[in-house]
Amino acid sequence: MASETTNLASFFHPRNVAVIGASADPANLGRNIIKNLLNFGYQGEILPVNIQKGVLFGQRIYGSVEEVDHPVDLAVILTPAKTIPGIMEACGRKGVRRIVIESGGFSEMGEEGLPLEEACLSVARRYGIRFVGPNGIGVTNLQNGLVLPFWPMREDLKLGKVSILAQSGGVGLSYLGFLAEENIGLNKFVSMGNKLNVDENDLLEVLIEDEGTEIILLYLEGFKDGRRFLEIASRSPKPILVHKSNRFQESARIAHSHTAALFADDLLVDQALEQVGCVRVNTMVDAVDYVKSLTLPPLRGNRLAVVSRSGGHAVIAADACAHYGFDLPPFPRDFLARIETSFRAKVIRLQNPLDLGDLFDLAVYENIVEEMLKRGDVDGLLLVHGYRRGLDHEDSRKLVRRVEELIDTYRKPVAVAIFTEAVEVDFLRRHTGVPIFTAPENAMRAFYLSHQWGVRKKAAKAISPLAEIRSKTPPASLPPTSGRAHLLLSEATAFVKAYGFPVPEYRLARSAGEAATAWRSIGGPVALKVNRPHISHKTDAGAVILGIDSSDAAAEAFEDLARRLAPEPLEALIQAMAPGGREVILGGKQDEVFGPVVLFGLGGIFVEALEDVAWRAAPLERADARAMMQQIRGRRILEGIRGEEPCDFEALEDLLVRLSRMLVDHPGIFEIDINPVRVGRKGRGAAALDARILLRSGGDPRAD
Repeated sequence: MASETTNLASFFHPRNVAVIGASADPANLGRNIIKNLLNFGYQGEILPVNIQKGVLFGQRIYGSVEEVDHPVDLAVILTPAKTIPGIMEACGRKGVRRIVIESGGFSEMGEEGLPLEEACLSVARRYGIRFVGPNGIGVTNLQNGLVLPFWPMREDLKLGKVSILAQSGGVGLSYLGFLAEENIGLNKFVSMGNKLNVDENDLLEVLIEDEGTEIILLYLEGFKDGRRFLEIASRSPKPILVHKSNRFQESARIAHSHTAALFADDLLVDQALEQVGCVRVNTMVDAVDYVKSLTLPPLRGNRLAVVSRSGGHAVIAADACAHYGFDLPPFPRDFLARIETSFRAKVIRLQNPLDLGDLFDLAVYENIVEEMLKRGDVDGLLLVHGYRRGLDHEDSRKLVRRVEELIDTYRKPVAVAIFTEAVEVDFLRRHTGVPIFTAPENAMRAFYLSHQWGVRKKAAKAISPLAEIRSKTPPASLPPTSGRAHLLLSEATAFVKAYGFPVPEYRLARSAGEAATAWRSIGGPVALKVNRPHISHKTDAGAVILGIDSSDAAAEAFEDLARRLAPEPLEALIQAMAPGGREVILGGKQDEVFGPVVLFGLGGIFVEALEDVAWRAAPLERADARAMMQQIRGRRILEGIRGEEPCDFEALEDLLVRLSRMLVDHPGIFEIDINPVRVGRKGRGAAALDARILLRSGGDPRAD
């Protein structure tokens, strides 16, 4: 994998670039690519290629890439879609192994574009070519001036440590514009387009190892391989921000179980990213604020100091602190007394937030900020400052520059929220290295997001490829089903029992007499359940009778169900009633994006109505299982309220780990519900009362 990553890094470091489709025509888009390369100082060789030969910016235009008399590292193609496979063929013969296709007209146009895509893939396989695109705007590396978009790039982009992968070229350009406006430096940028060959996972691996990149931002409309993304991201020491759109697309699949109904795609994305330490952002503004916060030193705790020139803004900041869970530690009396000596009227009560509305000497502000950053009980500071151009703008600019120096000295973050004219905000962004916010709430949210990334990253664990962790000899095999899509209740119950789930004693009965015998063997009370494939709501369907307390009642219950379900013969599962406790659901499925995933929530009849669930990618460790239980809103019920003992969390942790192992071992399980699981008080264990298992249709149930 490392060698492949190194090979793909060559997209960013070519010794020369062939721009195929460039011409001297002023309207030619390929011409813009060469102009960008020249404007940003690319030091490698630029090779224009067009069937109409000529000269462009003083350089010869080759009629074909094969006319170049030396090796070509990278080719950029911007010609009509129908010409691309043939041009790739010529590149392959020439020995070009890295290509960027910026042309549109492929699958984004519908099914008619699919044959062209397959033709491109066929050429790539034959020659060992890796390519970015099609339908994107190329690759950028500001470290060496490699700027390949066909759109004229803003020349105020500066070199920095943020790298962006964007599925949409337009969104990617918008992010570049935001960075330029905020004076935040860019390192690398890739517009991935249709991700036909090189995808976000390939490029993410490159950026994680890239020395110039410290912050990674992705804009995605869909994951190419969500499981691989989690595996890669879980190993990243760098912050990864994911702006995932396409959030509310309705699923076309029919929900066959509680689990399928509860696994909303957007919820999966949220919690999957959290599991591996990534941060989900839902707007471009949030993403930019987050990037701004990450350019500051990390916020290592949740204790903040707030300094404001306005009492009202101080109150707003205090509200934002409370909303995001930050502490505002009180300042010592002697510290406040020293500050008070600089006030004129001494009519403001000093506290944290610190209202400096009666203080007009901005040099004192600088001293106050430094004193706060020195304190061991302050992890970061929010400075809210308002001024007007033409009054004290020079002193205010000096204050912000001094804050920049203090950040470097004390390695603590200071978020600066400025209220002034737009031209002044722009000046500060252009001439200082301090991120400038325009509202206390935005600054506080950025602090919160930065802090959360640190917390999540500490908790994240590496996720391994499934092939490496799947058991060679699992505790149980899926039973043969003769084409059935679901296991019988008895089969599902036996299967989860083989994986270590405690199950109340049960017997099968095919007649009223056998039902009575089963009752006498188990002893009452018992439940009688229809043993058929997948009845999701047994109570609603009349497929279960509870609390049977005699052998005669068992026989009568069997006969009653047999009459109602006639003419089909009845087979029933007679099961001991479990002792009281709380009911939870344990579920899972083979998700088409993230692979095997596990679900936990409060169980019973309200699970779908409440939709209060948490999930994780499998396999789980006990710490992952405990985190899932802590995540649901109903955890207070399990923890015990009004003097109740807490539930047996250790038993639930064990069952969640076992369920995750089951899903990893058996990709043939499409969906599984173990609902309800009844959990007793601490130390009393938990038992699976019902299990439903839906299988993948056809093929080897152990095959991926």
